Amino acid sequence: MDKGKIYEMIINNLPHGFSLVDKDGIVTEFNRSAEKITGYRRSEVIGKSHLEIFHGSSDKSLCPLMQYALKKKKGADFLESTLTRKTGETLYLSVTIFPIYDDDGSFLGGVELFRDVTSQKKEERERKNILSMFAHDMKNPVVISRGFLARLLSNKAGMVNATQREYCETIDGELKRLHELISDFLQFSRFEAKEYVPVFSLFNLERALAEHVESLRIEADKKNINIELDIPSGLASEVSADGSMVCRVISNLLDNAVKYTNPGGTITIAIADKDDQLIVSVKDTGVGISSEHLPFIFDAFYRVGKDSKGSGLGLFIAKTIVEAHGGTIWVDSAPAKGSVFSVSLPKKRSEDTHSS
Repeated sequence: MDKGKIYEMIINNLPHGFSLVDKDGIVTEFNRSAEKITGYRRSEVIGKSHLEIFHGSSDKSLCPLMQYALKKKKGADFLESTLTRKTGETLYLSVTIFPIYDDDGSFLGGVELFRDVTSQKKEERERKNILSMFAHDMKNPVVISRGFLARLLSNKAGMVNATQREYCETIDGELKRLHELISDFLQFSRFEAKEYVPVFSLFNLERALAEHVESLRIEADKKNINIELDIPSGLASEVSADGSMVCRVISNLLDNAVKYTNPGGTITIAIADKDDQLIVSVKDTGVGISSEHLPFIFDAFYRVGKDSKGSGLGLFIAKTIVEAHGGTIWVDSAPAKGSVFSVSLPKKRSEDTHSS
């Protein structure tokens, strides 16, 4: 069979849209899937500028392929983009681009493989909106219910006997847990929607750790757990960070350590200085985590045991916050030997370094 025929058969039977353009963005090939996605016939686009047709402008910076090839001068890449159909409708596309260069590195043109993900994007937005609305609308009734329970327990509606108090405290405990779950869902939905952007300022890690340890003393004392702070004297423990967000990470790691450490155990919190990073570690003598769970421990909604009462979002949120700060989080653990959760945070952001 003629090679040209084989090439034509392959291109036209691809399940993805296929467009080949030259260095000026002129379309030289266009397959059937591309016709179906864009609404344009092959005869309408061959020999014409795909910039004008699909991006409505001659500006090469508006085209992912041209922008990528001219600025980065690298090989294939995967990205998401938008395209205007012949009908005027805007589509969301998942695109794989292949810039083509000659032996001297000159840009000759490129290939775009694309598929329509508009419906998936719509479903994704709807799912995020529903999740956020659901969590937000549930939070207010929980807060109000706990408020009335507090009034009952303070005898403002009459004396409460021992049995009634026990029942009310149990209800309040469950409502508190529900409130924490809803708060996790709200934060998760905001992170998913990219609504959380760190507001950076100088933040003292040592002071924050000390404050969190003191707030946990009562809970730790109930289990006879010893908490130790191992911080070198004279350590400069300030980082450029969003204090409230980093406090959320610290709180999550310390709460987990207390929760999963058996009575009589020890939790050790340390800060180490390593090059341009500060590393916070939380070591416990708790139940530990088996190797089968370790690769997934920071995934959203992942819970190690069936009896876990949390949302499975705490460590995911912690990881998202740490990475938003340009840091990393990891864990070393083994069953019955405890766990060490470590967080590295840059002392300064790259922007701070460049401006100094």
